[in-house]
Amino acid sequence: MILDRFLLTGKVAIVTGSGRGIGKAIAMAFAEAGADIVCAARTQEQIEATAEEVRALGRKALVVPCDVGDSDQVTSMVEKTVAEFGHIDILVNNAGGGSFGGIRTMPRSTFEADISQNLTSTFICSQAVSTHMLDQKSGCIINISTRESQVPAMGLSAYAASKAGVNSFTSTLAWELAPHVRVNAILPGAVVTETNAPIFEPIKDQLAELSPLGRLGTPEDIALAALYLASPASDWVTGRFFLIDGGAEWSYHVMGAMVKDLL
Repeated sequence: MILDRFLLTGKVAIVTGSGRGIGKAIAMAFAEAGADIVCAARTQEQIEATAEEVRALGRKALVVPCDVGDSDQVTSMVEKTVAEFGHIDILVNNAGGGSFGGIRTMPRSTFEADISQNLTSTFICSQAVSTHMLDQKSGCIINISTRESQVPAMGLSAYAASKAGVNSFTSTLAWELAPHVRVNAILPGAVVTETNAPIFEPIKDQLAELSPLGRLGTPEDIALAALYLASPASDWVTGRFFLIDGGAEWSYHVMGAMVKDLL
């Protein structure tokens, strides 16, 4: 059956930043599709809650508090996963974040922090799982980037640059790990999460009008794309970027004008 190719039965997925938002939605979608989940993030209370929801679906969940910018912690996360489940089939590099501010006044430390938590962490986690995936001759890595990595991003220069680096890294890693490991990236547009809801609230109606679909995105919108990329349904897809933004192609310029006075 064609729908069986979207199942993840017997797979083990590490989802970083899975305590809330997009990461949690991806973890839950994978669990519903049959995968066991490694819930990884810095806040243990949040990933414990995600793990409980995963177990309620009848799947196994391993809770691993982890700062993905710390190589030793990431190595430990991978070792714990292999010890618990015996294999790693999917890695979702979702954990990250960004700062808001203009280039003229941004401290160098802020710029470097965005690079570290988005680009460097993606490198560290991907490197840590790649040997295991190549040894088993199968695997899938999904990097969560952003729409702003491909367009001018007023106030988000450091964040956008770090995610543009993730895009480039995705392309190269896809070639280095082929043919056994597939690597792709998802570029979300304006997705409302617990973290950014206060930012979007004053302008959500204006942003929705810029989308031909008339609404902002949800974490589940991104999770469904991730499920496709993690499943056998996308076996002939690697090194590609999936822009999930409701078709709001011209909103970048308008959004830039809206935030310029804040810089």
